[in-house]
Amino acid sequence: MLEIKDLRVSFHTYSGEVQAVRGVDLTVPDDDITAIVGESGCGKSMTAQTVMRLHDMSITEIKSGEILLDGKDLLRLTEKEMQQIRGKEVGMIFQDPMTSLNPTMTVGAQITEVLLQHAPKDARGKSTLSKAQAMEQAVSLLREVKLPDPERRVRQYPHEFSGGQRQRIMIAIAMACHPKLLIADEPTTALDVTVQAQILELMRNLQTTHKASIIIITHDLGVVANFAKHVSVMYGGMIVESGTTLQIFQDPQHPYTHSLLRAIPRKGMDKAQELTVIEGTPPDLVKPPQGCPFADRCECAMRVCKDHLPPVYTHQAGHTCRCWLMDPDCPPELRNKERG
Repeated sequence: MLEIKDLRVSFHTYSGEVQAVRGVDLTVPDDDITAIVGESGCGKSMTAQTVMRLHDMSITEIKSGEILLDGKDLLRLTEKEMQQIRGKEVGMIFQDPMTSLNPTMTVGAQITEVLLQHAPKDARGKSTLSKAQAMEQAVSLLREVKLPDPERRVRQYPHEFSGGQRQRIMIAIAMACHPKLLIADEPTTALDVTVQAQILELMRNLQTTHKASIIIITHDLGVVANFAKHVSVMYGGMIVESGTTLQIFQDPQHPYTHSLLRAIPRKGMDKAQELTVIEGTPPDLVKPPQGCPFADRCECAMRVCKDHLPPVYTHQAGHTCRCWLMDPDCPPELRNKERG
C-alpha cells in the first residue's frame, strides 16, 4: 500500500534549519493498521503531512526520499495531481476537529464538497453527481459513523456538536470517497477515555468494512495496544524500533521503547507508587546529535552511542531496532541491564 524510503524533511526557521525527519523508512501493508508512536517533536506528524504534501513549501525542504503509494511516488506529483490524491486515495483526520472544520459551513456542505470534488466528470467536465445525491450520501456517511439523527444534523454547524461528534464528522469526511489509506493524526487526544474507545472502535470497523489501511499517529502506546497491528517508535526524527504490536509490547529492544512502556500506568499499581519518567529533554533538531538521538537520556549509553549513529538491526522477522545494544560485540552486561 504505502512505502516510505529514506525520507528527510527540514523546515527553515529564524533559529536555523530544523531537521524534522531524518531518514524514515516505513511500510504500511494493505488492509492493515500501523501506529507511529513518539513524544511531541519527534517528527511523526511531519512524516504524515509529507505523505499528504500539506507543507508550506516556502519554508519546507524535502531533502530526499520516496513516498510510494501503490508504486506511485507522491513526491514527484504536481500539486494538481496531488489534489486528486487527497481525499480520494488518501484521507486524513486531524488532531483538533474544531480548527479543521469550517465554522461557516454546515457539516453536510463540507462532506458534499469532498464528494463533488472527486466525483466522475462528464464530457463537459461537470460532475456526474448532483448536489442532492451528494447530500444523500452525506446523510448516509453520518449514519455510518453512528451520528444520531443524521437527516437533521447534516444541516447543522460544527459548533453545535460535541468534541467526539466533531471527530466522527471528520472521519466521515475522510472516508467519504473510500480512500485506500487513512491517516489519523492524534485523533483521540482531546477526548475523554470513553469517547476515545468509541472513536477507535469506529475507525476499526470502518477499516474492516472498506478494506482500507490506517496510519494512526499518537504519543500514547496505551491507545494503540489493542488497535494497531504494527508499531513504529519514533525519536529524534527517525524510527528507532519497529515491529508487530505483540513484539513491541512483549519484547521491546530499544531503551526508549522500554522507557515509554514503563511510563504507562498499569492495573494493580500501588497508588503511592510514582510513574517512571524519562529524564532529560529531546534532542535539538536544529543541531541534531551525530550519534544515537537518545544517547543523552539513556542509562545504557556507551561512547559509541554518542559518536556514531547505530545501524538498523533485525531482532527477529519483522522486528527491527536502531540501537548499539543489538550489536553482536555489545557487552552482555549492558544488554542485561536494560532488560532488567
